[in-house]
Amino acid sequence: MSRFLATLLLVLLVFSGVSTRALATEYLSGISDLPLPDGLVEAKDKSTVFDSAVGKVVTAYASGPGTAEAVHDFYAATLPQLGWTETDEGNWQRENETLKIDVLGPAAGPVTATFTLSSDN
Repeated sequence: MSRFLATLLLVLLVFSGVSTRALATEYLSGISDLPLPDGLVEAKDKSTVFDSAVGKVVTAYASGPGTAEAVHDFYAATLPQLGWTETDEGNWQRENETLKIDVLGPAAGPVTATFTLSSDN
């Protein structure tokens, strides 16, 4: 019986580790609730954050393999779940925040994405 329990525990630990890694998501450092598609990596040294009494502006950059269409598809599927509404391709609105996502790159990648978040306080 103890051998069965040890095997069961090992199986549970292995599968829980796999699912945790599979669900791990990277987020932009300056926009804490904006996930990055798999493969894109933030250029943290290029990001800027300007925060004042009248509002906030964050600009962030990420690049990696893929296509502009795949990046836009990722955000079209993800951002509505986070409360964002697309107003035009690459332009999103949530309460007093506006998010613009520009993706540049050849048809077969790699791509570079620019994220600009502005908010009114």
